[in-house]
Amino acid sequence: MLISVHIPKTAGTAFRAILSAHFGERLYLDYAERPLAPGFRWRRLKQRLKPEQVVAGFENAFDCVHGHFVADKYDAADRPVRCIAWLRDPVERTISHYSYWKRVPDLRNPDCRMLIERNLSIEEFAALPRMRNVMTRFFGGKKPRDFFFLGTVETMAESLARFNRLTGIAVDSMPVDNRDEDGALHASVTALTRHTIDRLNRRDRSLYETVNTMLSG
Repeated sequence: MLISVHIPKTAGTAFRAILSAHFGERLYLDYAERPLAPGFRWRRLKQRLKPEQVVAGFENAFDCVHGHFVADKYDAADRPVRCIAWLRDPVERTISHYSYWKRVPDLRNPDCRMLIERNLSIEEFAALPRMRNVMTRFFGGKKPRDFFFLGTVETMAESLARFNRLTGIAVDSMPVDNRDEDGALHASVTALTRHTIDRLNRRDRSLYETVNTMLSG
């Protein structure tokens, strides 16, 4: 079973289209988890206490799961699971997340409501506790070596080619979601602000660099 972790703003929506084209009805979309919403630690604890309930009914019905959840969610499956994920430079990911929520607010999320109501700057948004080290938190207890496949937005073509070699799943190209829409913001963020965002995401920077080293080895 392929377990595809969609970390926000890492081209996961475009990648979903590739998976949907291949798996069809055998693809399950799991977006109810909301790891960036309040109460997630409690929901995650309940999953760990009864892991068999997480996978009940899934193993025969689906061959792939894709969505916003922590990478170890489906580890209790009897079928072998192969985890995959895409990463993105943590500064660029944070800027894109900020820009997307400004355009398409998720008003269920209190951090997003705060962003809109208080008109937070990109630095203020990046400093919110749940907006820091997002990629690391989606990895859960897993290390990069525990994943069957990892790709990066910055090496999109090479990563897609490697995904095809590993899985046999046909791929063409995968544009970064909304790149044209938030391109102006990315270009306008100063070096000082980028440095601030980077410092707020030290664990994500370390994770990202570790994965880049693995991929270039």
